[in-house]
Amino acid sequence: MSRARSVAGLGRGPDGEPHRVLPHLLRKVGASRQAQLGVALATVLVIAAIAFAVHELSTAAPSCLDRESPTVLHGTFTQGESVPSPPDSHTIDARTAISLTSGERALEIGESRAPQGLCVVGWTTVGQQPRTLTWHEMHDDIEGSALRVYASDYVVDGLRADNVEDGFDPRGGEGFELRNAWMTYIRDDCVENDERRAGRVVDSLFDGCYTFFSEQEAGDVTGESLVFDNVLARLQPMPGPYGTEDPDVLGHGSFFKNFEDDGRHEPVIRDSVFLLSDDCYNDCSDWPPGTTASDVIIVWTGDGEFPMSVLPGMTLTTDRSVWDTAVARWMSRHGCTTVDQPCTKLNNPDPP
Repeated sequence: MSRARSVAGLGRGPDGEPHRVLPHLLRKVGASRQAQLGVALATVLVIAAIAFAVHELSTAAPSCLDRESPTVLHGTFTQGESVPSPPDSHTIDARTAISLTSGERALEIGESRAPQGLCVVGWTTVGQQPRTLTWHEMHDDIEGSALRVYASDYVVDGLRADNVEDGFDPRGGEGFELRNAWMTYIRDDCVENDERRAGRVVDSLFDGCYTFFSEQEAGDVTGESLVFDNVLARLQPMPGPYGTEDPDVLGHGSFFKNFEDDGRHEPVIRDSVFLLSDDCYNDCSDWPPGTTASDVIIVWTGDGEFPMSVLPGMTLTTDRSVWDTAVARWMSRHGCTTVDQPCTKLNNPDPP
């Protein structure tokens, strides 16, 4: 592991969306040229990651950073990192750490002992595998995630993830809160809640997911809640979606995956914006059964009719500027601008 202080800041393409230039080029070049482009762009992202800081020293909730004897992760990590047995009511301060890995769990916490009341502040992961890999190559061969946590009643504040299979992977006990997260080009699930943990996702930007949120295992969810509050989520077409190995084919999954059976949470979605540019490629799902919504805007920019239900509390629009404005506001509140500027308030944003 190199100890040089560096954290990634990732920019936006010419149309204002993160990393949309590569999918655009994929429609025009062959497989061999795609691989070259993927390697070149990955190299550019590594250089950008080393050159600029995302988190700087923006502050999180005082109850997290005021704790004594935190575990501090700092510098550049080129292999998976682990904090296997943190104590209860402990803080892991990773605001000045970046992982440049491929095919690993970039940071795994609590795998030997799942603590109560944990805080994880910061942590940035930029996957180093080519961005042209298909879904099957990413899911079956590369795997990995930006952050996996085994804990109960814990907070993850200010997670930054780009070009990994999964973004956040909650495991172990109940009661997680993911807040102030910023994810781009997530090749499978932005949040892989496959052990079906109760939790909250708050004030976070998911600007390019293959699938937004997954629950794999069914079970007893009596008395549990799954809440999304002030969330921005966009599904992004990516090379070789599930069901094809052709990298020239672009596609994505659904916002919510594996919620069709009994024993799943019934999401509560508030004050959020979702953007969909086309229908999913394969294994499409509607909103989970029992979903309730209030002040939720759905932006549809595809052809024809919107392919999902519009539930009570949801408003459907075809005006792309609604999404762009919401993203710009989120970026401004969190002190994020472009690749050459730090996110100065990622863990301590202005009020919504």
